[in-house]
Amino acid sequence: MDFLSIQIAAFSLLDPLYKLFGWVMRFLYDLTGNFGIVIILFTVILRGLMIPLGINQQKSTLKQKSLQGEIAEIQRLYPNDKQKQSQLQMELYKKHGASPLSGCLPAILQLIIIWPIFRIIQAPLVHLMGVTTEQIQSIASYLAGLTRNGAPLLTEMETNRAAMDNMPLIDNLNSNAGALADVIQKGYLRMDQLINLRFLGLDLSLRPSYNPSVLFGADTWQAYLPLLIIPLVVVGTTLIQMRITRLTTPNRKQKQEDKERERMNPARAGQTPDDKSESMMKTMNYIMPVFMLVTTFSMPASMGLYWIIGNIMMIAQSVYIYYFFTKRIEKAQLESETKIKTEAARA
Repeated sequence: MDFLSIQIAAFSLLDPLYKLFGWVMRFLYDLTGNFGIVIILFTVILRGLMIPLGINQQKSTLKQKSLQGEIAEIQRLYPNDKQKQSQLQMELYKKHGASPLSGCLPAILQLIIIWPIFRIIQAPLVHLMGVTTEQIQSIASYLAGLTRNGAPLLTEMETNRAAMDNMPLIDNLNSNAGALADVIQKGYLRMDQLINLRFLGLDLSLRPSYNPSVLFGADTWQAYLPLLIIPLVVVGTTLIQMRITRLTTPNRKQKQEDKERERMNPARAGQTPDDKSESMMKTMNYIMPVFMLVTTFSMPASMGLYWIIGNIMMIAQSVYIYYFFTKRIEKAQLESETKIKTEAARA
């Protein structure tokens, strides 16, 4: 199976998400009439629905912490048999309903749902406004035949990719009243299908640029220089979100103390159970910021808006779950452990 076939198969599997997300976004657009507001509301709803996954993740992490004593005993009994250790640990996790990889589920789910969001943000005429691919190709062919300053309105690549990337079409129709009137008269598009991509003075159809000639060009700076705020805020909110996530990780202090004891006492080396989800989350913490920044500069500015609102929601979610759920359970566990130790000392 070649790469194109794999892509087609992947898109087919995610087709229900394309339809569902497109329907929800169209409903929100009918209510608000602005794509920027749609991105904000949709992201808030989507992240809100993922809060239960965050709670389950914290539950599993806390359960794993309560099993550390038994896991350390397994490692002590089978110090040279990693396979046996792994088998017994998995049996222990299964018995107590804890999953070592549950902490990765929200990140994996985020990677799955991002592909439909990519497609919808690049092609809102198709996925939100119900414009058919045949209509899109007709509009693209018409615009490619028009010129501005001796150059066609659409390049050959933009024409070929018009069904997957509607932004050049939208940009040209918004800036050329004559072409828009002709497209509507020919029946290629209805006026109510031309989506509004202006938000707080920014054109969300444009891709942010770091090219000085574009940022400070006489004809381009007014559109592109304000857009630079989007990748800057994406980076800032990502760093804050990562910091908050680390600070609200269950038993973070306990893990640090265990690692420090191992460092100070070599005889305890290897007694702190490995946390597979923590290792994978560290990897994701390196990958996701780079991924966000690349997509922010390579896709319409509305993608950067999605990342910003998503980061803000993740910060709020982490703080909410920690103070209203995790901290209370940690306190109850600490009181229970203290009580057990006190009773054992008395005995």
